[in-house]
Amino acid sequence: MSRIAFLIAETDTAQDGNYLRLGNELTRRGHEVSFCFMESISMANSLVFARGFRPGEPVGVDEPFPALVDISLEDFDVIWVLSLGMRHSFLDKVQLLFTLQDRCRIINSLDAIMHFKSKYFTASHSHVFKHPFTWASTRPDELYEVMRAEGGKWIVKPPALSFGRDVYLLTSDDPNARVILESMCGPEQDRFCLLQRYVDEISNGEKRVILAGGKPVGQYLRIARKDHRTNIQQGATFQCCELTAEEVEYSERIGELLMSHGAEFVGMDLVYPWVIEFNVINPGGLLTVEQVAGVDITAAILDNIIRE
Repeated sequence: MSRIAFLIAETDTAQDGNYLRLGNELTRRGHEVSFCFMESISMANSLVFARGFRPGEPVGVDEPFPALVDISLEDFDVIWVLSLGMRHSFLDKVQLLFTLQDRCRIINSLDAIMHFKSKYFTASHSHVFKHPFTWASTRPDELYEVMRAEGGKWIVKPPALSFGRDVYLLTSDDPNARVILESMCGPEQDRFCLLQRYVDEISNGEKRVILAGGKPVGQYLRIARKDHRTNIQQGATFQCCELTAEEVEYSERIGELLMSHGAEFVGMDLVYPWVIEFNVINPGGLLTVEQVAGVDITAAILDNIIRE
């Protein structure tokens, strides 16, 4: 059996979500599980530690956490990253984890965390899947000229934020277009902004596909309601759906690419054949799939990733 540490966001009590469901199921299977707070990761005497606890038995929802202790991350077989913590210390935390990757398995890999978290990798693999044509720059005038010359509708967003924050639907004749691009790039033009062709098919909904070990294990459909964003946190609705045979084959082919980069647990946003983006940090879906389809996919995820 394996020793597995989940790096999670800090809360006062246990929250029903990925880490609790995955951790409890692993505990029931006889693995030794620890929950550690990502933001507490540090180095002491050249060893990497984090504050956390080892429950020893399944933890209940809303159950207070026991007393926290410093846990050496050097001692685990698997470190499963389900939070990045504060944005400004992201690089330090990845570099601390890098010192461990030769001695333990990190899910998802640091390669995946670094490159799939942003949207650049997704835009550059058209030989495997279709992705809307994308421009990236720190120069708002350059991005505006692309919009003006190409015409049509565009999605403007930052490279690595989540939950639908700062995602705009624009055309070049929108009076706010220049202002939004300037704001996204920052007053010093030191922030990258993505400009992406709008996919008209997304008006019929976007499928969130959960991939574990390169295989689809669950999905649901998200439909924008109050504006163009399909994020549930931004008011989108969700419902049960199935994958077509073509979508299953397509997802498995994409899963092979993801696995080659160590991306083992991924949420893929799909408007077939368009892949909008990948979520490699705590991808949402377990609770939603259970809510709409009545199926708990926790065991299926672990069967594909943590082999006995």
